[in-house]
Amino acid sequence: MAQDGSRLRKRFNVGCLFAAIGGFCRAFEQVGTRVMWANEKDKFAKETFEANFPSRIRYLCKPVEDLGVKSDRLEPVDILTAGFPCQPFSVAGEKLGFKDERGLLFLDIIRIIKEFGRDKPKILLLENVRNFRTHDRGRTFKRVQVEIQRAGYWFSEQNAAILNTMTHTDIPQNRARVFMVAMSCQHFPSNTFCFPEPLPAGSLRSVWDFLDTRYKQDSVYYFTEESQYYKPFKRAIERSDRRSIYQLRRSYVRENMSGVCFTLMANMGEGGHNQPVIKDRWGIRKLTPRECARLQGYEDSWFKIPPQLSNTQIYKQIGNSVTIPLVVKLADACVSELERAESANRARERKKRIGV
Repeated sequence: MAQDGSRLRKRFNVGCLFAAIGGFCRAFEQVGTRVMWANEKDKFAKETFEANFPSRIRYLCKPVEDLGVKSDRLEPVDILTAGFPCQPFSVAGEKLGFKDERGLLFLDIIRIIKEFGRDKPKILLLENVRNFRTHDRGRTFKRVQVEIQRAGYWFSEQNAAILNTMTHTDIPQNRARVFMVAMSCQHFPSNTFCFPEPLPAGSLRSVWDFLDTRYKQDSVYYFTEESQYYKPFKRAIERSDRRSIYQLRRSYVRENMSGVCFTLMANMGEGGHNQPVIKDRWGIRKLTPRECARLQGYEDSWFKIPPQLSNTQIYKQIGNSVTIPLVVKLADACVSELERAESANRARERKKRIGV
């Protein structure tokens, strides 16, 4: 895999829609490409993004519906990424799909692609929840497939794959997401993209490697005995393994018996529900934002959490993000496809020159 700063890969440009705090941006920078611009409407995500990508990426903080190639002077890019809103398709939501106005935002991706004309991206890398492929008995995916094909891309069911953080990286988070890769008919003779294989058994790190258990955390993360959530967690932990991760899901506490963390969700900062919970030597507590960030591949050495933002906002941003080491693998594979296409084009040009 190319390392960050690779001069050769700097010739490939990337644009990111629904960029949030920059998970896709970070991954593509890590494999050596140049991220030209990113778009996200959340003003709080903008603060986190700018703390971690100071000045080097143009960040357009506005709804994607208001974004335009000409009006916003969007430079053409080789790769376009978009982790478009998942709530309309999630099993945790009402699963309204394209009946939900957030689901219709996918069509703005298509609109923007078409606005580039002949300079449209060569590769699209899209992400959504696992349920996306089967939503509405597959009709939602079929609609997306047709729209992408009409926009001039090779794309079918085999170009979508469900990848899980805990099987494709060494990070112990059970996070299954569907990733979709479309390749321009203008630049590629077909779509031969290969998704990364799962890691060998035994590759997963312990979830406790990601947690701060050597010292007590701020009291805000601990449940007091007066909390409505304290007794349910206490009973569950006493019955089971105190080294497990727990989660309040609707009206019951569940234990992750696989030794990994539950899927980090955008709403985990809104109360006791859906937050990963552990017992340390000081009590029963929620995972901190920093611990959750590590479980998404946001490393302490570079990831800055703006101190002015509330924990609720940070939890939301982390839950909405992608797992960076997983996207790094996809980014590397996308760039490799561009490199192979360039090499094939050069070979054809040489043959033309010598009359073969």
